[in-house]
Amino acid sequence: MQVLCILHPESGIFQPSFGLFYGDLMKIIDVKATPIYIPMKHPLRWSMGIEPGTTRTIVELITDEGVTGLGEAWGGAEIAHAIERAKPLFIGTDPLEVSRLAKRFSIYRLSSEQMTYSAQMKFVGSAIEVACWDIVGKVLGKRCGDLWGGIEKEWVEFAAYLFFRYETLEREGNLSDPQFVADYTLELIETCGFRDAKLKGGVLEPEREIETIQRMRETCGERLRRIRFDPNQAWSVETSINTLRKMEDYDIEFVEDPTWGIEGMGLVRKDVRIPLATNMCVVSFEQIPLAIRTRAIDIILGDLHFWGGPTALIQLAKICDTFNLGLSLHDDRQCGISTAAVVHLAAANSMFSHAADSHLPEHSGDIITEPWEFANGSLKVPEGAGLGVTLEREQLDRFHRLYLEHGDRDEFQDEQRKGWSPYLPLW
Repeated sequence: MQVLCILHPESGIFQPSFGLFYGDLMKIIDVKATPIYIPMKHPLRWSMGIEPGTTRTIVELITDEGVTGLGEAWGGAEIAHAIERAKPLFIGTDPLEVSRLAKRFSIYRLSSEQMTYSAQMKFVGSAIEVACWDIVGKVLGKRCGDLWGGIEKEWVEFAAYLFFRYETLEREGNLSDPQFVADYTLELIETCGFRDAKLKGGVLEPEREIETIQRMRETCGERLRRIRFDPNQAWSVETSINTLRKMEDYDIEFVEDPTWGIEGMGLVRKDVRIPLATNMCVVSFEQIPLAIRTRAIDIILGDLHFWGGPTALIQLAKICDTFNLGLSLHDDRQCGISTAAVVHLAAANSMFSHAADSHLPEHSGDIITEPWEFANGSLKVPEGAGLGVTLEREQLDRFHRLYLEHGDRDEFQDEQRKGWSPYLPLW
């Protein structure tokens, strides 16, 4: 099959030109959705519970020409079932018309009155779209980053992701002690080369979390360039203002979602000097105008899954450019496939102005043949066509069996704190 492609004048994306095909059209004939569960090395604490592992659905999009595209969705069996229900949206279509498929999923989400189902369709649409781009890249012999604007750099920088954690048999002691977190920060700097670090807060009392940041600065010195902090909406407006004013002495890059909602974020931002970021109060385009009018945020952390895929994130980048908002890429325990998509996006779009997040150092494994390795705090853009990653079947089967054993794990719980239940604000 020969395909004529053009450079889209508005998006700058190199994509197939609809109707300008020679020969028979390629068709998507099937999809395989495999739920997996990958345990974390240590249970990660956050404001509303613990993250014992990551639950994902790995998508294999199969075409009639034997080309398979890979995608990854947030969630387990419910997402796999949602993919099955969504088949009429993509089975029988040409994966080279990926922009049309992305638009179809977007319209389908907006027409849904059920919030849960709308979110599911974002996750499904993101996975299917990424898999289609993987196919397009393989057919054209191009990397996804070159289809998404043109790769400008071969290495993409990430920030270390620090958590208050619970001990396991592998590592004993108080893993939530401020000095332990500071020492672990230095360990990640030495082993992975990170220069920036993000601390997940909203777990201990605010004063103890300020102490943790102080210890990180003292322990790591100049090797730690910037610190960002994320309490996941755990604080009231008053606590946010009082605590962030005390944090100003530690040169904080930004604080992510200290309190709940756009209105609350606007009240906090009015009275503190530290920039505010979000991946919770602004996760869709219709929320952006209010956030801009209220000056509630300085930076948006675009999540590949929550925003609905690469097309949405490229559109988001243009909006952030227009309104002078910072932009980064958020990670909610994604595996190797979505990490590849994030790396390609960041390599091809200079508007991603802050180092991306990554849980990868906390994962106990991955489902790709060449697991990611950090060098100087960065990941290299894969050299192969499409996403440039390949499934490791044995690992996929192993983590699928773990999913079947454990089922969907609820991160909104903390079994080590009896009688505890998530409630916001905590402080």
